Amino acid sequence: MKSKKEWNIKAPWGNIALVSWGDPKNPPALLVHGFMDSAATFALLVEEMPDTYYYVAFDIPGHGKSEPFPPGLIVSQITVVEVIRLIVEYMKWDKFINIAHSMGFNISVFYNHLYPGKITRMVHLDPGPPISMYYYSHYKVSEWYLFCYDSYYRGYKRWNAGSSKRLTIDEAVNLLVRSRSLSEEQAEVVLSRSLVPVGDGKYKLSWDTRMKKIATIPVSEEILYTIITQHAPPSLIIEAAENNSSPQGKKFSKNVLEKCNLMVPNFYTVTVQGGHDVHITNPEIVTPHIEKFLKSDIQVIQEWKSKL
Repeated sequence: MKSKKEWNIKAPWGNIALVSWGDPKNPPALLVHGFMDSAATFALLVEEMPDTYYYVAFDIPGHGKSEPFPPGLIVSQITVVEVIRLIVEYMKWDKFINIAHSMGFNISVFYNHLYPGKITRMVHLDPGPPISMYYYSHYKVSEWYLFCYDSYYRGYKRWNAGSSKRLTIDEAVNLLVRSRSLSEEQAEVVLSRSLVPVGDGKYKLSWDTRMKKIATIPVSEEILYTIITQHAPPSLIIEAAENNSSPQGKKFSKNVLEKCNLMVPNFYTVTVQGGHDVHITNPEIVTPHIEKFLKSDIQVIQEWKSKL
């Protein structure tokens, strides 16, 4: 087991919770989780990773142990870029590796575009589903608006009131087992940062309810390509073979990634067997690709790309 540390840093709206694994003297890697998740999503992956990096993850505000953003306006993915900026500034990192899962891809590529040169390499774990959501903001604007904004403000009090659901640990674990196809042990790890005791053996989930409505960033398809490809460091996409996105969204995200692969010299893709949470369910098949990518120099990576 790698040495583990937890702490908070202050933001204008409240605490941001961080957790790290490994020796802080090693090159740093920032881990960015996805939709309605927490830093715990990386715990099993990190244990399979080499000890040569210092892994730091954080809970997006309104997730895990981080305090939520101020109530009121709907939160956008671009808002979380400010969280990364605060963390990097606090850690005094000039350079770092980025490893992101799902929606963390969107947040990370926007950060990289706004602060080029900070991230030396990017690893994206199954970014297809969150990219597919941009299909709706590009081609189904009314559906995107109704889902993100209209329904939020029509149900404003409900979305800002928080969840009243109270669960036992077994009920919470079973909920994740069913919804994310995890084992009970994996579900316990994922929930380890998200259960708040409320008495009588019951818990509430710490997720800010309105984060279910976190909005994609309304940019055109052309600008999206620019964001992903301009200033892009060497990047590895690890796609899960099982993709439950809509047919239109799946086609859109596949097209985006294929174009980026052609536009960026050091942009690589590999497909692994498993679902969207394959880094949790089968981290042992994911980590060899990450380790090989991070250890290889660019020339070796280019030769590797030609074989994929």
